[in-house]
Amino acid sequence: MIPVLVVLSVTAVKDGFEDYRRHLSDNDVNHNTCRIFSGSKKIYEKREWQELHVGDIVHLSCNEIIPADILLLRSSDSQDMCYVETLNIDGENNLKQRQVVKDFVRLKGDLSAEKVISTIDCDTPNNQIYRFSGIMHCRQAGQIPVNKDNLLLRGCTLRNTDYVEGIVIYAGQESKAMLNNSGPRYKQSQLEHFMNRDVIWCVIILFVLCTISAVGNAVWLHSYEEEPLLPFIPPNTVNRDNLPYESFVLFLTCVIVYQVIIPISLYVSLEIVKLGQVYFISHDLNMYHAPSNKRLECRALNIPEELGQIQHVFCDKTGTLTENKMIFQKCTVGGTSYSGQVDTPSDDGCANGSIKVNHESLLNHSSKATKLQAINTTWETDANTAGEALQVDLDLKTEICAISSSTICDPSLLSEKLQHIQDLLLIMALCNTVVVSKKPHKDRMNDNGIIVSESSSTLFESSFSFLPSTAKIFKSFQPKNDPVSEKYTKYGLDTVQISASQSVEDVNSQSGGLDGKPYYEAESPDELALVHAASAYGVQLVRRTPDTISVMLPDKTIMDFDILRMLSFDSTRKRMSIILRNSITGKILLFCKGADSAFTVNLVDDTTAKVRNTEETFEHLEEYAKEGLRTLCLSKRMLSEEEYTDWLQVQEVAESAVEDRDEQLFSVACQIETDLELVGATGVEDRLQEGVPHCIAALRAAGMRVWVLTGDKQETAVNIAYSCQLFTPAMHVLFLTCHSKEAAQDLLYTFTKEAALWKELALVVDGRTLSYILEPQIAEDFLTLCNQCTAVLCCRATPLQKASVVRLVKENLHVLTLAVGDGANDVTMIHTADVGVGISGQEGMQAVMASDFAMARFCHLERLLLVHGHWCYDRLASMILYFFYKNASYVLVLFWYQCYCGFSGQVMVDQMYLLVYSLLFTSLQPLINGVFDQDAPDHLLLEKPQLYKQGPQSSVSCEKCLEKRTRHSIIADIHFSELVY
Repeated sequence: MIPVLVVLSVTAVKDGFEDYRRHLSDNDVNHNTCRIFSGSKKIYEKREWQELHVGDIVHLSCNEIIPADILLLRSSDSQDMCYVETLNIDGENNLKQRQVVKDFVRLKGDLSAEKVISTIDCDTPNNQIYRFSGIMHCRQAGQIPVNKDNLLLRGCTLRNTDYVEGIVIYAGQESKAMLNNSGPRYKQSQLEHFMNRDVIWCVIILFVLCTISAVGNAVWLHSYEEEPLLPFIPPNTVNRDNLPYESFVLFLTCVIVYQVIIPISLYVSLEIVKLGQVYFISHDLNMYHAPSNKRLECRALNIPEELGQIQHVFCDKTGTLTENKMIFQKCTVGGTSYSGQVDTPSDDGCANGSIKVNHESLLNHSSKATKLQAINTTWETDANTAGEALQVDLDLKTEICAISSSTICDPSLLSEKLQHIQDLLLIMALCNTVVVSKKPHKDRMNDNGIIVSESSSTLFESSFSFLPSTAKIFKSFQPKNDPVSEKYTKYGLDTVQISASQSVEDVNSQSGGLDGKPYYEAESPDELALVHAASAYGVQLVRRTPDTISVMLPDKTIMDFDILRMLSFDSTRKRMSIILRNSITGKILLFCKGADSAFTVNLVDDTTAKVRNTEETFEHLEEYAKEGLRTLCLSKRMLSEEEYTDWLQVQEVAESAVEDRDEQLFSVACQIETDLELVGATGVEDRLQEGVPHCIAALRAAGMRVWVLTGDKQETAVNIAYSCQLFTPAMHVLFLTCHSKEAAQDLLYTFTKEAALWKELALVVDGRTLSYILEPQIAEDFLTLCNQCTAVLCCRATPLQKASVVRLVKENLHVLTLAVGDGANDVTMIHTADVGVGISGQEGMQAVMASDFAMARFCHLERLLLVHGHWCYDRLASMILYFFYKNASYVLVLFWYQCYCGFSGQVMVDQMYLLVYSLLFTSLQPLINGVFDQDAPDHLLLEKPQLYKQGPQSSVSCEKCLEKRTRHSIIADIHFSELVY
């Protein structure tokens, strides 16, 4: 009883300590304060988060953390919008734009609930952070649809806005962030499964020993049947007339004596050892990433030994093997391919990974140009103050000098090729969700709800101070007979331009020097790369509001466009669009960008020139893909007022729909994204992370099969596979690309027969073929071929297909699998694998939250598996065998003694020693060995990855291995106990 109480007490103390830590963390959060509107006092009062309830109206200031899921009702911004940083939700430090509820009357004065709203009908609490829909029944404006763009999620941070006010929709445990926080995941390793089975064997052995002792006692008593007295037994204590009863009593006595053979303390010892192992893993400085200030995080505390038994590794490509930091490399327009490297500047001096755009370096090319001679290429290098080099193609730079506001309003002033170049740069600068960040904001309401004095500067001046001062801007010098000037006069507008006598240096000095530079914030690194590239070529995004967007052209003219509609990107359409109105001519334009596969049926080729341009563009796309670049197609369409008006009516109906809203929006977007004119395409490089090739080579040398599952096109993925040494020149690559189930089956049969002819094989599978081979009839043939391949690459794979591939290998080959990913599309794959690893990269924190282990870089996987995985498995496997060995040795000594005491159940040691044997005498050694033992130093394990094979080989034949070692232990126990006795 005492050992059981000790084990339960230790476990209770450990769990109680963890609960106490969670309690302190909860208290820290619950005692944070915010300002809640008091209907009785008509002011905002400071209250704690734990006092928030659904329906409360909350006032938030800039840089304040949002305490609940709040519907945005008011913003200090003149355009009724605000910006939030979702770093605590999805890991993205780029700003997201949120809008005040559409058509909602701007609130002023008394904010009592009866004057604000009547009812809000919305979704029940759920964990879908990117989905929200509902209807707000407002007395002032009737029924107003609300969506995710109106919702501020708990845990986000308000940025670039003086203040916002809103009503609480979900609070506390019902908020989306809390519903997504499932806490640490509990898993049971294979080693624990085998240990539980061996404990059952120990129970069986216990009953066998007790049965033998009971039978032996009956035989011994029967041998003294005619003797009046029994040796060593007091008179009248044994009823020799009822031997079965005496044997049963002795059986129960032996259960108490031999119960030490059941390693009860092993379970609590395992938990303590695993905690120690996890502590040292997470504090390994060799897996600390200084730039991001992140170390390895162990989210699952029960499976460190699984790291030493991995046989198949499945990983994503973008953001996992690569940096997910996009660098503009090439573009094709008008049948001509241009090469130029425009690197996104680092966040030197910029918060939240923002981008500094230096007007001097981007616009004064003539004063700071250095011409580099290269083969068939002329480069122009601009050096900015941060020290980054911007390399632009001088030929393209020269051609775009003709672009101005006049040519945008009347493209016929340019040649057809220059028109395409102009459209290309405009799409790169305008078709995105990039935010031009503002200067720091201050809320006039203090913590006690009291309004302080007004700020001396207006919101517009503080927001766009980097633009030329209005006092320094005047009408452009246009010839009186210029037809474009006549058009401007017709629309009652004038072109604004910086004075020809005013230098860019003057503009920067007037706008505050370094503080006068715009900062770019984007939701996607692809968008940021394109905007920065357009800026480097002279088309610079300078202002964005929900209704307008402005660009500065190469002639330093600022051109305004009205934003009519934004059709966001989704994984089904694989494209995004923006519908703009030229504020001067009134023409409506649709700019669209997306994957090449999204435009194959949407393009209009009504002339020979357009057909030739399309063919040449797609040829260049193939070349870019072979170089490992991420490609995007850019297109446009002119819309008439009638077309746009008719489409807008259908769009508004879809936006206000309560059921099947996403499907309706998808259908409406596809209606307008037709008859597109292909303008050009871009190639952006996503560089490999440092150490990826060496890491993959080490994993393969350790006996692991590495599979890459990516959504990229085949050419790009294959090129990256060679770059990261997933494929080597010595490998023979098989391409499994089919258009039918029968063709896939035939090709699998052919490849399986030819596989024996090659020493090393690599397999490439596309998404369409994956849908065929994942069916049960073909899956077995597919696995047979994969077992003969060193590496496998799956392209154009959907998140569901990724998880299906992992499940197929895991369940049919009965191997331990590990999945590595960094984005939301990798979550299903991570959940399916035995061990999930999340990379805290650029695509958010969904993968990290779903993972068992989280790290900053893929290269850390090498040390995690080859060093810590090897150590953890070896320590725990030896520790488990040690427990069985020491307990069996002790019990067998007691058993041999029964042969000399008539199987009477007596022991030759004091009962106290019997109780504390496992608790004191033999408890410290396995704990120390389990946490600190190293069968080989870390540098040797990294230099000799082959040493890792000990773990996977034991996991494949673990059952047989343990049975063999158990038999040897029993024999050794018998000899050892005989010697001890």
